[in-house]
Amino acid sequence: MDTSIKITLLLVTLFFVATKGAANQSNVAQSLSKSNELQKCENGLGTKCGHSIYQHVFKAGKEVSNECCSRLITVGKDCHDLLTEVTIVYKRLSEKKAREIWQKNDKAWEDCKKSVAPSPRGSSELQNCENGLGTKCGHLIYKNVFESKTEVSKDCCSRLLTVGKDCHDLLTEVTIVYKRLTEKHAKEIWLKNDKVWEQCQTE
Repeated sequence: MDTSIKITLLLVTLFFVATKGAANQSNVAQSLSKSNELQKCENGLGTKCGHSIYQHVFKAGKEVSNECCSRLITVGKDCHDLLTEVTIVYKRLSEKKAREIWQKNDKAWEDCKKSVAPSPRGSSELQNCENGLGTKCGHLIYKNVFESKTEVSKDCCSRLLTVGKDCHDLLTEVTIVYKRLTEKHAKEIWLKNDKVWEQCQTE
């Protein structure tokens, strides 16, 4: 999403929340909380997927890719609804048009749920695991488990042991679901998953 539009949407959100009731400190705090929440939702989706989902809901866009569906499921329904709500306000859509958009919004969510099964545990837990590993180590461990074997550095092993086995397993589980691996392939991945953990324990 373009930066200027993003800023405008944030301001619209502040105005929208603040004017729903009497102007007081409670509403100001709620407005700030809402704008922070919006920023997190946009960051979670990313520019490419945010644009793709926007096109799908508000225009005659293409089907949402598995990658973007996965991101959408991860950020959650509340984020999906918030982004739609703010855009409806920003565009000043009529009540009739807004109802149509909400139907498309809900359909996009349901379609994504069918195409990408969410983790049985919370998306916040998944996010914490990813943040704990960091991009570099997360990618390195992913390659070791799902692609050709590579050396996991001591630093990345240390990060992996810090986030714990549950996080390691959760990230592997979500990726297996996302990739729609066969049962046979999934078993091979779990063996590699456990081997990486054991190797890091001996570092």
